[in-house]
Amino acid sequence: LVNNGGVTTRSFARDSGFDVDSHVTNVDFLSYVSLTKALIPSWESQSSSKPLIINTSSVAGKIGIPVHSSYCGAKFALQGWFDAFRIEQLMVGHPVDVLNVVLGSARTNVYQNAIAESAYTTFIHQRIESGMDPEFVVERVLATAYARHKEIWIALKREMILLYLRQYFPEAVYKRFVNGFSTRYEAEKRSHQTNDEL
Repeated sequence: LVNNGGVTTRSFARDSGFDVDSHVTNVDFLSYVSLTKALIPSWESQSSSKPLIINTSSVAGKIGIPVHSSYCGAKFALQGWFDAFRIEQLMVGHPVDVLNVVLGSARTNVYQNAIAESAYTTFIHQRIESGMDPEFVVERVLATAYARHKEIWIALKREMILLYLRQYFPEAVYKRFVNGFSTRYEAEKRSHQTNDEL
């Protein structure tokens, strides 16, 4: 089973309604849970093979990223639920392999199709436009799935560094995000205001 549904926002939490949080959670987390639960009876009746679930998670499932609060919440939930589910199935004698793919910036249309937007947040697109080739990502995922690993991080160098820093030095990442994203947000805001005045 490959769970690869994804929708995001480009919005401050204060600017989007609860319906947005609900929609993102349904697509990015609960749809994965629903499909997995629907297949459990079939899997458990086939003792000859061990099921494999591949989940497309995100760096945003490990690090809280500004203007993606709904997306981060869904991806954090995905990671926790499937880590627990993997252990539960082993406990009841029906083990499954679960691979959570912690994906960084890849060249997809996910941000162009964001369902809610706040002003002055297009700076977040810069990483997507210079992101990884989707074919490279697929090759890495398939190789890791074949090896039956539990998690893989596939990300750009700067994103990998942030993942490691978040794991061992969370305060450093928080400060970097506050400074970096605040600067970019203010720069975009000033640029728009200057253009409006012209």
